Amino acid sequence: MEQRVKRGGFGGKLAAILAAAGSAIGLGNIWRFPYITSENGGGAFILIYLGCILFLGLPLLVAEFAVGHNSKCNPIDAYSKIRKGWGWLGALGIVSVFLIMGYYFVISGWTLNYTLASATNSIGGDFGGFFSAFTTATWKPLIFTYLFILLNHFIIIGGVQGGIEKASKVMMPLLFAILVVLAVYSLWLPDGREALVNVFTPDFSKVTGKTFLDAMGQAFFTLSVGMGAMLIYGSYFKDGTKIAGTAISVVSLDTLVALIAAVIIFSAGVENESGMQLAFVAMPKVFSTMPMGNVWATLFFLLLGLAALSSTISMHEAVTSYFVEKRGMSRNKGAIIVTIGVLVLSTVASLSLGDWSDYKVAGMNIFALLDNFTAIVMLPLLGILTAIFVGWVWKKEDMKAELTAQGGIDQKTYPVLRFLLRYVCPVLVSVVFVFGIKAFIENL
Repeated sequence: MEQRVKRGGFGGKLAAILAAAGSAIGLGNIWRFPYITSENGGGAFILIYLGCILFLGLPLLVAEFAVGHNSKCNPIDAYSKIRKGWGWLGALGIVSVFLIMGYYFVISGWTLNYTLASATNSIGGDFGGFFSAFTTATWKPLIFTYLFILLNHFIIIGGVQGGIEKASKVMMPLLFAILVVLAVYSLWLPDGREALVNVFTPDFSKVTGKTFLDAMGQAFFTLSVGMGAMLIYGSYFKDGTKIAGTAISVVSLDTLVALIAAVIIFSAGVENESGMQLAFVAMPKVFSTMPMGNVWATLFFLLLGLAALSSTISMHEAVTSYFVEKRGMSRNKGAIIVTIGVLVLSTVASLSLGDWSDYKVAGMNIFALLDNFTAIVMLPLLGILTAIFVGWVWKKEDMKAELTAQGGIDQKTYPVLRFLLRYVCPVLVSVVFVFGIKAFIENL
């Protein structure tokens, strides 16, 4: 039965920025951005990416913050409160983020194992073999996945200020400190300063249509928009928190992390690798050749773990808030239900890489299916619908009041933002969606 409950909220602007930046900064900043930057002309790609962030990522982030801040509700009630009958959009986001957690927590658990293995110098010399043996095992990856899920659970039951905010104030400075230490060290490597030049020097000969598609995709996915995580954080903003300024701060921190990560990866000479192979095979191999390599490897995987944790907290909270506010449950009970659900789904995802690898859907194991379906179908679709909702469904005068009176957007900038949300963002995300579906079908 639905009940009114007293809502938590962030204690101030800094807390809001750190928590939201944590949600945005994830594994993709560290293991995807460097690869696509290298593949698409270094500085040339960065310039295009910054344009996409400005005209696509930032407007969508402002939109999601605005919906949350205006409604002060969980994702389902947020859309319904602004326009009756649109709660299904919030529900779609909750389903999407739950499916994402199913595989994302598995990868997050891997970062714990690799942090421990690096600290004890126990990975050995067969880096690919170590990764394969670990990820396809039955119990070991599950144990680390469960530990990571429980870590999230205890942060979530602490509440908004006592759990999420407190954790963000520790994690985000630590994440940036590790990032800076690794970046400074990487610049002292033989290829360090050359890597810095390569990251930022434009090579327009490598720019193709795919470059723009990659830039749009990265700009959209990196900010965690569309799945309700940023919406629920926006709902926790204190009155007087400027939405636009907070969004700009989040985008700036997210981009900074991606750029520094690119310098680190380029310096290590593995920019041609991406994703799991980069993080769990190529980087440990590079660290093994360095003095005090196990120390740098430990810091790197701790960095990955913090990036993952800051993102998964927001995902867990987006779903937990539904049970707390929509179903009238206590925070403890709501969090337990979400945690149990994620434990079950992540167990299936993990085992699908090993013992259950023969069970496939559309030619993919469950882990790959969750990854591809959410990234290629769910998130772009939610991005399109979010832009349409804010640009076309939300009453013009109400949206303007929220963004100008509360959001800190001046009267001259507002029409530009509205134009982007009504016309530019839906078109750009639709392009990402169509090409993603095309690539998905070709790979079946």
